[in-house]
Amino acid sequence: MNKTIIALSIFIFVVACGQKNNSEKKNTKSNSKIKDSLTTQIDKINENGKIVGFSVAIVDSTGILYNEGFGFADSMTQKIYSTQTVQPIASVSKTLIGLSLFKAKEMGKLNLDDPINKYLPFTVSNPNFPEIPITVRQLAIHTSSINDSDSFWESDYILIEKDHKKGTGIPEYFNEPKTKLSLSDFLKSLLTEKGDLNNGESYSRNKPSAKFDYSNVGSNLCALVIESATGIPYKTFTTKYILEPLQMNSSSWTTKNIESKKRSTLYATNTQIMANYTTVGFPSSGLITSSTDLGKYLSELIKGYSGNGSLLTKESYDEFFKKQLTKNQLPQGVDANSGIFMDYSKRGIGYNGYDSGLMAYMYFNPESLIGKIVLINTDTDFDEEVRPTLDEIYNVLGEYETKFK
Repeated sequence: MNKTIIALSIFIFVVACGQKNNSEKKNTKSNSKIKDSLTTQIDKINENGKIVGFSVAIVDSTGILYNEGFGFADSMTQKIYSTQTVQPIASVSKTLIGLSLFKAKEMGKLNLDDPINKYLPFTVSNPNFPEIPITVRQLAIHTSSINDSDSFWESDYILIEKDHKKGTGIPEYFNEPKTKLSLSDFLKSLLTEKGDLNNGESYSRNKPSAKFDYSNVGSNLCALVIESATGIPYKTFTTKYILEPLQMNSSSWTTKNIESKKRSTLYATNTQIMANYTTVGFPSSGLITSSTDLGKYLSELIKGYSGNGSLLTKESYDEFFKKQLTKNQLPQGVDANSGIFMDYSKRGIGYNGYDSGLMAYMYFNPESLIGKIVLINTDTDFDEEVRPTLDEIYNVLGEYETKFK
């Protein structure tokens, strides 16, 4: 009797495994057809040649479902833009400031509603409202009353090389390499009363916490708060607590740490390259990564939103994603909101970034819990067809987001 039961159990197990394997084979074939179909559609969109090179990804909480590169990382050498190609992702970098804030909080190093002057090495105060302290949270949700002045824009961009190829695009606000300051000195110069770069435009006429006013300077200052509170350089902190745990091995804050063959050239137009540059305010715009690495990152964010993240506790992720802005803080007619460096928009939950020679989208659908990424190496300002092409690619990804099983 026991032998019969054992034999029957083995038979059932073998049949079940066979059914599972057949199901997996069917799913693999099905997904392969879906991937081919999606790739064909994106190739068709890309036929206009407006974007030199780009990569896209679809992810969920289990990882990357689709990941492909298109066009060229360098059109002159015909270097293919692949899923391993890296480029800056502009303001999408700010989302790492948010995660770092909560990691520092979990370490007992800061609280979001503390005044920033509790941590900073210099005093920051809106001279129009000197009696009202600016808090860490206000920096994180863009209600600090700190402005991006002309002095900021004119000093932030730094050329990496002195000599450039003929015809290279060099915007007038790019500066020579010798002008680069440390992040702390840069912000001190912009925000303190006697700072050399303080032209009187660094602060709003709105009280701290009164209105949402997007601020790169405030974002960079938030990164400096983390650095000052923890005693760990921001680049080191984010590498240790975000990039390394997620095995984002091709990502860095500097090109020196990335193989040159993996880097994409940036383009002003599809025929003109952009000069190589970096920014002093790197936390708000300077992460260099690939769609593969960013896919790992977005997958973690989706897990965190679902209560299963690995980088932060569930409580921290809940606060990270919580809508922070009141109706009175939002500009009139705006139907959006913000978590801690995390946007709620028609594209979903996430962030987008634009900078000279590039643009990036990273969002996930809070209902399907599927995310989409597009990274392009071409500027959207000099050809009016680039942005619509980018949006068309992103929308096609949306059409496929629930087709992968």
